[in-house]
Formats: sequence, structure tokens, C-alpha cells
Amino acid sequence: MDIWIETERLILREYIASDWKMIHGYAQQEGILIYENWGPNSETDTKEFIANVLELNQASPRTSFELAIVLKEEALLIGGCGFRFDTKQAHKGNLGYIINPLYWRNGYAAEATNALIRYAAEELAVKTIEATCDVLNLASQAVLKRCGFFRIRLIKKHFEMKGRMRDTFVYERNT
Repeated sequence: MDIWIETERLILREYIASDWKMIHGYAQQEGILIYENWGPNSETDTKEFIANVLELNQASPRTSFELAIVLKEEALLIGGCGFRFDTKQAHKGNLGYIINPLYWRNGYAAEATNALIRYAAEELAVKTIEATCDVLNLASQAVLKRCGFFRIRLIKKHFEMKGRMRDTFVYERNT
């Protein structure tokens, strides 16, 4: 199943092998990954990410949907988003997103997230979606609130990440 989701300004589509170059443009930037438990990536890390995604796309049943975020008019990959089914609850899953910092503050994360929510609800019959966020990541918290998520809990000292213990907010929204 090839996924192609269009919004006013974006296309969410399946990754292709050559996307690693555009992904690596932001995945190697230490400064933007301070809230992520991955990165900064080496070229090998980014190529392995793409290889893993392409393999997951072939799984049956498919439980992970990682998509490139592309500016429609420019046909330019500016980020990624993904939805993953919860292994314990059939109608539940989680989502995440990342946008190249060159394109921050344009509403692209919220636009992509809302499109992914609609897809999960309409095509995958998902009823509940979770998202997690570093408590220090105010921009991501704002995106989640804008997309109708509610903070449901705080996980103190969730895990060690980049030399500190990360506290994590858990958000949820019903479709």
C-alpha cells in the first residue's frame, strides 16, 4: 500500500531510498535534536534509518507508518512523521514528527500531524493516539495542543538522554 496524503501545502508520502540525503540535512544537527533520544546521525545512521523504514513498510500486518513530509509546490522533503500501532491495544497507537529547522514556525508540524491523525482514524480505524514530548520542548507541546491532544501524565526521570534524565509528558487524543 503506497500512502500519499495531501494537505493544502504538504504531501505525506512513503520514504524512498534516496531520501536519506535530505533527512541527513537535519538529522545530523545536534542543536535541533536536544529533545530527541536519537542523533545526531552519521551518514550510516541515516541510511540505516531509511533501510529500516523500507523494511517495515513491507511487514504484514503493517504496524508502522513512517512518512516523508514534502512541501507540495517545491517537491522538497522538509521532515518526517510517523504512526505506530500499540502492540497491546488494536485501536491505539502513537505518533511523532520532526521538521527541518529551516522550516520551523510555519505550521508544517501541525498540518502534517492533523493529516496523519485523519489518516489513522479513517484508514486504520484508530480510536486513540498518544504522543510523548520532552517537558522542555515547548514548541512540540504547542503543536500537540493545537492538534487537539491533551496532556494526560508526566513521567519523571523517564530515561537518561544525552547526559540528563529526561522527564516526559504523555499526550493523548481520541479520533
